[in-house]
Amino acid sequence: MCVDNATHKLGRVFLITFGNGSSLYSNKTPSDFNFTTAHTQNLQTSISFSHFGFGNKVSEHSEWHNGSLDHTKDDDGGYMFLADVGNESHQPLFNYKVNNLSSGVCYEFSAHITNVAKSGPTQAKPNVRLEVWEKDKNNTLIAQASTGDLPECDTMSWSKYGVSFVPTSTSVTLLMVSNIFEANGNDIAIDDIELSVCSDSVDLCTEHDTHESTSIFLITFGEGSSMYSNKTPSDFNFTTNHSQNLHISLGLGHFGLINKVPGNISAWHSDSLDHTPTDDDGYMFLVDVGHINDQIFNYKINNLCIGLRYGFSAYFANIFKAGCNAPEPDVRLEVRAAKEDGDLIASKSTGDIPQCNNMTWSKH
Repeated sequence: MCVDNATHKLGRVFLITFGNGSSLYSNKTPSDFNFTTAHTQNLQTSISFSHFGFGNKVSEHSEWHNGSLDHTKDDDGGYMFLADVGNESHQPLFNYKVNNLSSGVCYEFSAHITNVAKSGPTQAKPNVRLEVWEKDKNNTLIAQASTGDLPECDTMSWSKYGVSFVPTSTSVTLLMVSNIFEANGNDIAIDDIELSVCSDSVDLCTEHDTHESTSIFLITFGEGSSMYSNKTPSDFNFTTNHSQNLHISLGLGHFGLINKVPGNISAWHSDSLDHTPTDDDGYMFLVDVGHINDQIFNYKINNLCIGLRYGFSAYFANIFKAGCNAPEPDVRLEVRAAKEDGDLIASKSTGDIPQCNNMTWSKH
């Protein structure tokens, strides 16, 4: 994704779960989670009008779901943001500024929210508005969505609410504000506040990812029982200057998507398999390269983020056995701007790919 604090491969910019602990109230403050609020924090006592606490269960109150737990899965003693919302002067509930977004990319700001009041009593139902502001562009509101009245239920029920937006600048402010200004009722719990890339956007990787990198695409060529796949490069969104063989052995300038090295040439590693783990009869791109300037692989990709670092890689192997009198392949990976005669941005060669006693894959 397009931010410098992205984590894991879900396209997540941040996720606030409020941690967990054995004490009823956490001693962490909003600043520990990089947000501010106009409400006053309670650390040890029950939550009163216009106050909040990070509690690991709903505190004792005659009209609340006493003892109900947070939303986050698999965190024993997990905390949530419990608030007696109060009136208009105690806004906003949540104020978070995020930087280093990518203009033109779709993001979703969301949270799980619930009414902590039990069904029955007549009291104000919470109603929260999620807002996205571009503060550095004339303080512009670019997106908003409301939860609607949060119902009272027999058991406390969490629901996810969110708003999607496409920023035109790299910084936005995310707010949660109340649409209801009542002292009687208007009590909520909030958990798992998240900013992520929309599911229909391309997940992008950055050099600052703290877990495994995100794949924008991964071509494994599939698998099948037939020796040659009948899929073509267009099925994998790339082109090649080589000609495809679907049923016969390779020739100069030809390739096949094949699940084992053919046995018709004694110098090859006959019956050797593809690189992809855990795919029985997995196909690989086997090519008799031919002329020096023929493109083996040409793939156009869109919606990248300017200024981020990407890695373009593949696994290669020499299919000739050690000791054969044959030139060793040497492939150049290039990245070019996607235009006619596009500028060369980066290139790197594999170097001579060696002949080995067993067919040996290496990543370049």
